[in-house]
Amino acid sequence: MKSFSIIISGIILFTLNDAKCQDVDYYWRDYNGVVPFDAFPGGTDINGNDTYIGQVYVHGHGLFIGQIIPGTTQVDVACYGVKKRDYIVKILCTQHKDNFSWLSTTWTSFHVDTINKHAVVGGYDHVGNKGALNIGRVMHQGILKIGQVASFRVEQVYFYFAHKNRMEKAKAFEVLIYDKNEGSLINPRTFIVTE
Repeated sequence: MKSFSIIISGIILFTLNDAKCQDVDYYWRDYNGVVPFDAFPGGTDINGNDTYIGQVYVHGHGLFIGQIIPGTTQVDVACYGVKKRDYIVKILCTQHKDNFSWLSTTWTSFHVDTINKHAVVGGYDHVGNKGALNIGRVMHQGILKIGQVASFRVEQVYFYFAHKNRMEKAKAFEVLIYDKNEGSLINPRTFIVTE
């Protein structure tokens, strides 16, 4: 039997039993160094190998997005500097990989570019401006880097990612879009899968 945990505002947890992964469009699984069969690849390393989208809880700051490299448990996230975590790490998974796409956008056009689109929310910043963080990526020094799009400020939407122990920022990037199935009755942004 699988159980799902719902996060409301990133803090309160509830459990639903007997739910199945195929009942939601996408979900977060616990990550322990082994990439699950249904993980969604979001980036690539310097050799062109797939990397994955990780979600990390940083105490006192919120949920942040980082790049999962298969075989490693540590995920570096851009969070007011770079934070390294190898615990409380989730990996984005789906049974509907074909429903995802990457939309090119910029720091000033993000909100216009994403009108009537479902930009995937992967985290929440509890510090500073406070708001939702979308999942993004950018090519940087031969690596397709994964990180978060701080979309809570109009015409100042930056993409943040960790690279070589530094927090980097980009003004042009791609944001993950999900073309939601009409038949889904569950909001996929609120689910985390635990096993």
